[in-house]
Amino acid sequence: MTTEEIVRKAILSYNSGDADTISALLHDDVRYCIHANAETGPYCADCSGKNAFWETISRIQADWNIDEYRLTDIIVSGERAATQISLTITSRHTGVSRETELALFWTVKDGCIVELHEYHDTAAATLSK
Repeated sequence: MTTEEIVRKAILSYNSGDADTISALLHDDVRYCIHANAETGPYCADCSGKNAFWETISRIQADWNIDEYRLTDIIVSGERAATQISLTITSRHTGVSRETELALFWTVKDGCIVELHEYHDTAAATLSK
């Protein structure tokens, strides 16, 4: 698969809750970073490995239901891709829904996602937690 195919498959799998497919696309030592202001966003992360990736995701999903996770733009250059994701989330604590956008930067090598950097507005998420 090409970089674009792998990224698109990961996004579609995340939207449908297909953890097995996502795990199969991740390198065992995947690096996952969520870049945000730690004071306003409790979901900052800089971790390595599939287990740490899933621990970070489960921390987010403990507070938020991901209602929709859709690709709105993708730019690919070799092993790297930049994506814009439109996201609809609902607080598991308050029931309040939010629309937001994410920017994700991917690195794919030998058919696996080896690095993923995520940027988003954590202040919006914190407001309705």
